Amino acid sequence: MPRLRTRKTRRTRWTPIGNWKAIDELCEAYIEGHAKKKKKTWKNDESSLKRYVLSKLSGRLVASLVTADIEAIHSELGVAHPYGANNLLKVIRKMFNWGKVAGLVPRDFPNIVSGIVRFPERSRKRFITTVEMPRFLQALEQEDNDYARHGIWLLLLMGLRCKELLKAKWDDIDWDMGTLFIGLTKNGEPLLAPISDAAMERLRIIPRTSENPYIICGKLRGKHLSGLGEPFRRTLKRAGLVNLRIHDLRRTVGSWLAQDGQSLHLIGDVLNHRDPKTTAGYAYFQTQQRREALTGHGNRVLALTPTHLRMPAAPTGISASTLLPTAEAEPVIATENSTARYRHYFRRDDLYRLVWTSPVSEIAERLGVSDVGLAKLCRRAEIPLPGRGYWQRCEAGQAVEPTPLREAPKGLAEWLRIRGSKPAAGTQMIPMAEAA
Repeated sequence: MPRLRTRKTRRTRWTPIGNWKAIDELCEAYIEGHAKKKKKTWKNDESSLKRYVLSKLSGRLVASLVTADIEAIHSELGVAHPYGANNLLKVIRKMFNWGKVAGLVPRDFPNIVSGIVRFPERSRKRFITTVEMPRFLQALEQEDNDYARHGIWLLLLMGLRCKELLKAKWDDIDWDMGTLFIGLTKNGEPLLAPISDAAMERLRIIPRTSENPYIICGKLRGKHLSGLGEPFRRTLKRAGLVNLRIHDLRRTVGSWLAQDGQSLHLIGDVLNHRDPKTTAGYAYFQTQQRREALTGHGNRVLALTPTHLRMPAAPTGISASTLLPTAEAEPVIATENSTARYRHYFRRDDLYRLVWTSPVSEIAERLGVSDVGLAKLCRRAEIPLPGRGYWQRCEAGQAVEPTPLREAPKGLAEWLRIRGSKPAAGTQMIPMAEAA
């Protein structure tokens, strides 16, 4: 018996741990022990390993794997996704190297990725051209999701990465200096992004809510929008553009700056590309030149924007006197084009007087909007609405005082907008069908 115990102890001590670990355990250990601690994109690594590696090799011992096993996965994936296949090789290589340091793979075990030929990668050069830009902007203005529309505009005007913009908060903006503090970016360095004049005007019209600190608000309270991919694809479909991705907006900024004669060093500075020079650290404070470059770029974009979409042209507002009928007024007639949509703009005080002058349902009917949508607009602007029974008491001759209008919430846009199917009497509205 003592000899048996000695033999067992010797095997446990000297046998390489990798011979007894399955690939499933190595993947899990890599994600928990390294990727989650070191990589912001660890979820992508976890998804790739589960989808492509564990789906075919689950249960296999690490010591039983050979290069041919990984090469087969790489070749199959690379037919449709060569970039993804090459990235998977990087993850597997890192996982095995980390496994040796962590004692999960024998030190003398060869990295099974070695020797696999990567698919050729060509840098993507697609961007929105000056010919395509007017169509793109007109299609973008028809996007119903206000925050998504503003977000795409800001990506086009500032050249930020999508996630950098989505995570940006109102408190990160320095309105006096015209900068946006991004914090740690993809390349691991903090960024003080310049805000062009066109981007500043765009930021001023984005609705702000006290319940959400983010610039690009999502549907959930206190959360930012999860992504801009879907509204971007809708915009491309309306514009008839193909082979464009959301990241190509960032490439569009760089391409247009290059065509405008800006230096490559300045373009890399604007887009926050990693620079090996020791002076790169000082670029964090030098925002004025980059801001001027982006302002010039924004002016070029706006020059191709249809006149009625340019800022800061004030929209035509609606008041109670222009919308509600009088004895001499004719009823509002809907447009013959049933698919036309009209943008109706209100100042907060005018909308408050309007909803206390006539029932919300009547106002909504005359604008061609839903009463629920109009009520939501009032709640967003913190405009009180008449309670149940208010109009009945008014008809009965009772004197009922309206609920006072409180101070506007911080950051609320000057103009409140809602879209309807009918034009408002006494105003000049531009149907979306004509704007396109």
